[in-house]
Amino acid sequence: MSAAVWIRLLAGAIWLDGALEKLLNPNFPSQFAAALRVGAFINMAPQPVASFMRGTVLPNAEIFAQLTRLGELALGVALLLGLLTNLAALGSFFYSLLILFTQGGVGLGTGLGSPEFFTIDLVLALISLIVLLSPAAKALSLDAVLARRNPRLATLLLGRRNPTL
Repeated sequence: MSAAVWIRLLAGAIWLDGALEKLLNPNFPSQFAAALRVGAFINMAPQPVASFMRGTVLPNAEIFAQLTRLGELALGVALLLGLLTNLAALGSFFYSLLILFTQGGVGLGTGLGSPEFFTIDLVLALISLIVLLSPAAKALSLDAVLARRNPRLATLLLGRRNPTL
């Protein structure tokens, strides 16, 4: 098993862990809404993200909490199984960046607290790019099985023309 497959599995496990944490907490939607009302995920975000959070997410916080649960679950399962891996990796990249920006983005810090540059969200975004751009990350996946059954899908699913490589 290549390192790229392990990286894909790691990204999937991170998303699945986040989803399970939210799914197993029956109070998550109300906690998410309460956090938004006091400015969490809004106050530190860049203006376009903050406007989106204030105008769209905040008024519909409990619906977005459910979408968050389902989105993280879908990303985790898709990456672990290797099903529509490119789409899942792209979603993982953008969702990680969204989370990163709602928390204020990256910073260099002072050395006196927790590091602010290599946050888990930045690392997950970078890992997602590796999965997206690496044909080797699609080995041992449902995408590889589908591409072997229908070689015309190989470029779309695996990022290469030959599904047997």
